[in-house]
Amino acid sequence: MPEVAGPSLMARALRFLSRREHSRQELRKKLLPHAADNPTQLDELLDRLEKESWLSNERYAESLVRRKSERYGTLRIIDELKQQSIPIETIDRLKETLKETEGERAWALWSRKYGEAIATDPKDRAKQVRYLVSKGFSLDLIIKITSGRYQPPSINFD
Repeated sequence: MPEVAGPSLMARALRFLSRREHSRQELRKKLLPHAADNPTQLDELLDRLEKESWLSNERYAESLVRRKSERYGTLRIIDELKQQSIPIETIDRLKETLKETEGERAWALWSRKYGEAIATDPKDRAKQVRYLVSKGFSLDLIIKITSGRYQPPSINFD
């Protein structure tokens, strides 16, 4: 029986990109098994996709920040961007925008999970701290939130 050829590399790449943004590194990793015999062809395809604006690390980074910023802290998001080889200039720009809202995002996550009551038991407070640390928020901010010294700017007591 003759071997049936699958979709071309370009078709596979466009299928991935039509679902969501991908970083160059991520898309290369997904397509590499289908181009094992000719990896230079894959690099040429990725260059072409970038040139034609189908593939953009910048858009990928912004998309990742939008998707994850509600559930994760700046440290975790920035680490994920670094793992995807996003340019440092893009990371620095996005880091500044994430830092502006980190307190509100951490407080919202904490209050959804634990309510707004401050834990008095050290074990409960340690559990809350571990939870927020695992989400990638800064320790200074976490201590303020779990000890009741942080009030989000959106709360007005007038």
